Amino acid sequence: MKHSLHFSLGAVLLLVFVISSCDEISTTPESGSLSVQSFSISPNNVQFDEETPIGVVSLPVSLQLTLNEPTDQEIRYTFENRGNLVEEGTFNSESETEYIAELSLAVNSVENVTYKVYAFSNSGDRMQGSINFIGRMVSPPEIADAYNTEEAVIPNAGNEQIDFFAEVSHPDGQEYIDGVFFILIDQQGNQLGNDFEMYDDGVQIEDEGRIDETADDGLYSRAFFINPSNNPDEYSVFYYAMGADGQSSDTLQTQLRIVE
Repeated sequence: MKHSLHFSLGAVLLLVFVISSCDEISTTPESGSLSVQSFSISPNNVQFDEETPIGVVSLPVSLQLTLNEPTDQEIRYTFENRGNLVEEGTFNSESETEYIAELSLAVNSVENVTYKVYAFSNSGDRMQGSINFIGRMVSPPEIADAYNTEEAVIPNAGNEQIDFFAEVSHPDGQEYIDGVFFILIDQQGNQLGNDFEMYDDGVQIEDEGRIDETADDGLYSRAFFINPSNNPDEYSVFYYAMGADGQSSDTLQTQLRIVE
């Protein structure tokens, strides 16, 4: 069967970064009844490398606040992303003027994002800093081949099975394949139903179109059935795969003819 590369569904590579930074920064208070000497965040700049798992990871973060003079006020902190609260808590007092907070921050390792970090007292005094995350490089999934029944004859009785297959891999590991799908487009350019999911789970339930023989071998499959009520038609079949980070593979196209 002849296969052709039809179009790309937005496969985009993120930038490559290979180190993590653990530098500290100091900020000054926005207002003043607390006499603040320094407010530091460590790390304040994180660059995830290719050894970091794709998805949400846990990152230890340390906050340190130093006052010029003691206070009896409770001092709290928040992490915010574009105005949305990500994390909050209370500083622990290490001495009359030293306050620290140790926490574990959940971060998506493929995102480029900056969190604003605030330390504030009951009286409304607020210090501000930030922590920057630069996502690791992620590749999209790849479809090596796709094929299906080329011609299906409408039966006089019963059902006729139509099989669909796609060979899919992911450069970073098969666990990062989020799904494999195909769509059917008729000669008028109309899509038949929704995007149809394919399976690589070793489940064989023919009535449900589950025909996969071997789980996790990279060969995804799906089956449909036609019966005497179907009409002759010709469909373009487009196969694509989605990665766990939302990137798509290129799309492979095949043809399917339903004849009398």
